[in-house]
Amino acid sequence: MEYINNFMYFVIRPVDKQKHIYCSGVNLTKFSPITKGRHRLGQNPAVKGLQTLNNDIRAMVIENKANPETIKNLFCQQITPLNEDLWYTESFLIHNYSQQLGEKIEKFAPSELLRKMLRAMLINENIPENLSSQEFQTYLYSLAEKL
Repeated sequence: MEYINNFMYFVIRPVDKQKHIYCSGVNLTKFSPITKGRHRLGQNPAVKGLQTLNNDIRAMVIENKANPETIKNLFCQQITPLNEDLWYTESFLIHNYSQQLGEKIEKFAPSELLRKMLRAMLINENIPENLSSQEFQTYLYSLAEKL
């Protein structure tokens, strides 16, 4: 499963027959026009949103009869583009991963991340659901201009 654009990514890749790695990240540079000072020091809504979202995804993993495992790893480094942007990333292993679980995560994660961010900034915005990664990227660029 891969959902990648200039603002965020959610990727699940096999490590071996038993395990998959879940990688996620937010581009703090790209989200800056959206978050621009709408938070306290050390409380970036993109970072906090991804942290909270990943707790929700861990719960989803468990509900789907799979098991998350916290690890420190280097498996996800190649996903983040090498450029001047600042990224915040998180990852964990999934044991007993299924394609169906990946589809649920792909539908849930992008819009839920933005929902958590905007809620933290007290912004009421209708967030589109089930957009492709490029469609969601276009939406985020327009949201950055609007805010």
